Amino acid sequence: MKIDDSLIESAKKAVDSVHSQVKGVKAVVISTEDGFEVASRVESTALVTRLSAMSSSLASLGALAGEESNLGSCENVIIEAKFGMLLIFQIQREQGSLIMSVVAGRDAIVGQVLYFAKQAARNLQHT
Repeated sequence: MKIDDSLIESAKKAVDSVHSQVKGVKAVVISTEDGFEVASRVESTALVTRLSAMSSSLASLGALAGEESNLGSCENVIIEAKFGMLLIFQIQREQGSLIMSVVAGRDAIVGQVLYFAKQAARNLQHT
């Protein structure tokens, strides 16, 4: 996938949108489906590389699980943990797929994260 300036700018807008609209979001990372960062906003920059790679693998597992279970293509994966949650969204684009990862604390409302992240993903899908 070619990562041009236009894609980077659109990805940055999507990242900022989710980060600013949802209380409790600690990180938003948009990466290519093979795990390379396109845009991010995180509290700890050490998290970005690992999160991009992990999210790529989890998105692939989600896609496989959806197909094997006859549920269709996977749109997102949600992991709830003791101190928060990780939400991974697939963004299908003509030029290639992207993955948006959102890390949120326990104070975040999962419905709000889903709503605003899906809205940002749809916007990015059509740019």
